[in-house]
Amino acid sequence: MAPRRHQLAELSVCSGVSLAVLVGDVPVNNVARVLRSSASVLEEDIQAACRRAEDALEDLKLLLAWYPQEAIRTSEAAEYARRAVATGSFAKGVAAQTAERLRDLLDLDDEEPVGDIAELIENLGAAVIFEPLPEPIQGVTVRDLSQDSWQAVVLVNSTTWWGRQRYTLAHELCHILYRDSHGVFVNRKDDEDMDDAEIRAESFARHFLAPDLAVREFWSEHAPRGVYDTYGVALAKFMMHFGLSRRASVRTLVEVADVPEEAMGPYTRTGARIETIMREAGLEEQWNRECATQHARGASNWCLSMALDAYRQSLVGVPTVARVLGRSTELVEVERELCEQGYRPTPR
Repeated sequence: MAPRRHQLAELSVCSGVSLAVLVGDVPVNNVARVLRSSASVLEEDIQAACRRAEDALEDLKLLLAWYPQEAIRTSEAAEYARRAVATGSFAKGVAAQTAERLRDLLDLDDEEPVGDIAELIENLGAAVIFEPLPEPIQGVTVRDLSQDSWQAVVLVNSTTWWGRQRYTLAHELCHILYRDSHGVFVNRKDDEDMDDAEIRAESFARHFLAPDLAVREFWSEHAPRGVYDTYGVALAKFMMHFGLSRRASVRTLVEVADVPEEAMGPYTRTGARIETIMREAGLEEQWNRECATQHARGASNWCLSMALDAYRQSLVGVPTVARVLGRSTELVEVERELCEQGYRPTPR
């Protein structure tokens, strides 16, 4: 029996060989590059995340066995979405083209912000879970290599800001659309040694969330003009409109709208608080509302819906529901809560 990924992670810690190499995601001749890129994040940091994702993937496969219509529905939706996939040798260029095509398939206007990306991903057959992860890790995706349908589980770091979470989800969406061949994807903060698939995913995320045309049109309308206008107010409006982090917003505005980088300096330096620029822009209430639940752990809505229905029909037991909820050690509490909410197994 082949070892599971969390077991390979343990081996990686003991041997000093990158997990990406052990699972076969990286050719041996790239080992040095991988070891360099992994230096800031110990492989043991992702061991628990891999185990959680693997367990969730097994539960997803079990639930889809009981609900094959869901497997068919999401597979058809994924095939439709993959019509957007562009190919070519220039990773950033094809990513931008794919993002534009997908927005067209979703009937999103050029300036229309993207809505619930987690729901979009789950409609394509990949479960999305929000879990606390080590600070340098933005997200982890584990896919089932034995399935042609590209069943997968995406873990998003719940300790990061909601704008960063949206960017991570868009990044993972690109891997799903392209059905990239790796078995494990680890989206790390400030990973300088990215392969083509990661470069493509990063470029896709930005263009999907904030297309060039929309960025230019937004800035032409909201750029500072009078003596009382500030770049901070315009930046705050940009962040809230597109749902991007401050860092991604500044980088996008500099690259696409030709905003002087020095003009953004006062709003990005150490000690510059996002709450301050939101208050100055009159967006404090909206900002606080979006931030209210950003650090909450969250189970896959898709899996939970199937699990609750299966529990009611006595197809699965409390342990399965508890695992889907991320509460596998709280069986008694979960069973009590299910009973209180009216979920009782049907006698068979």
